[in-house]
Amino acid sequence: MAVFLTVISVLLLCQFIFTIWNMRQLPVLKPAPFSPGEPISLSILIPARNEEKRIEACLQSIVDQRFYPKELIVLDDHSTDQTRALVERFAETYPWIRVQSGQPLKRGWLGKSYACSQLAEAAASDWLLFLDADVRLKKGAVESVYKQLCMQKTGMLSGFPEQKTGTFFEHLVVPMMMFTIGCHLPVKWVRKSKNPAFAAAHGGFIAIEKNCYHDIGGHEAIKDSLVDDMALARRVKEKGFPFTLASIHPFVYMRMYESGQEVWEGYRKNLFPGVNRSIALLSSVFCLYTLLYLAPVICFMIALFQLDVLSICLAILCYGLGVSIKAAIDTENGRTSAMAFLLPVSILSLIAIGFASMKISLKKEGYEWKGRRYE
Repeated sequence: MAVFLTVISVLLLCQFIFTIWNMRQLPVLKPAPFSPGEPISLSILIPARNEEKRIEACLQSIVDQRFYPKELIVLDDHSTDQTRALVERFAETYPWIRVQSGQPLKRGWLGKSYACSQLAEAAASDWLLFLDADVRLKKGAVESVYKQLCMQKTGMLSGFPEQKTGTFFEHLVVPMMMFTIGCHLPVKWVRKSKNPAFAAAHGGFIAIEKNCYHDIGGHEAIKDSLVDDMALARRVKEKGFPFTLASIHPFVYMRMYESGQEVWEGYRKNLFPGVNRSIALLSSVFCLYTLLYLAPVICFMIALFQLDVLSICLAILCYGLGVSIKAAIDTENGRTSAMAFLLPVSILSLIAIGFASMKISLKKEGYEWKGRRYE
């Protein structure tokens, strides 16, 4: 057992070193000087379906900016609540805000992609910034984002907002999105490599230059993709446009889910499709996680029963290295690392969701989200 744990500790140490280096390769959005004379050719586009609990705070965070975009368009995707009325209230005060009625969902399209496609058609700016209704912008976000876009000139920029969490299950699962990216995706290659395999994006925050958007086929090219953000990023790279994955958490935050059930359903919808429905890839990742983060806990309990002092110490070392990796990623993304010690529980939760996601896909039961069913 001691030999096994020694090997695991070496692997975890290598993972820790790589993760620290990898997370620091993310370009960080920096505050831009306030220059009110500069035009901002930016359209903020928000697809909204029954978002009355979220849309008001989202819009308020935008109107509180020092810079305003050229326009803000909210697409009311057949909401049955007060979403439209809330947006119209803002539009009465801010003429650059407007609400557009969504068309009936076309056959072969997924809801969000169709909503985004309609928004892009209506936009009149050089840059399109797609936001989810649960996203909030901190002061200075618009000019900082636009400064980065002007430097890039074309292509696409995305990033992972700071994730606010409330319930226990949110704390366990939501930060694991950045954990997997920080541990496995070489961030430097996302920016420098033309290989679409090195791509990551967050659908809650996607900025794309309008000509680039149309050249890659827009959302129509990915109309049936459940993980539309990743699909769009891969299209951008396939067509040779620049793509930047940036650290945006100093300026952008969100709370994706507000209950354990929403976390389960949201991750279940995305997890297996997110690995291209590859049983081999999902199983390999989960086997690796079991080896690195769960096996040391099991070995610790066995060693404790056997009074194997060396193995106990090595198991504690492995656990500590795993927690340190999680804590480092949380800290780099503006989160507290207080829950990092529960990493084994987070891993078990992720595995359970992953296999539930795979089961739905293989049995063709269909994923449900916001009152719609998708294959």
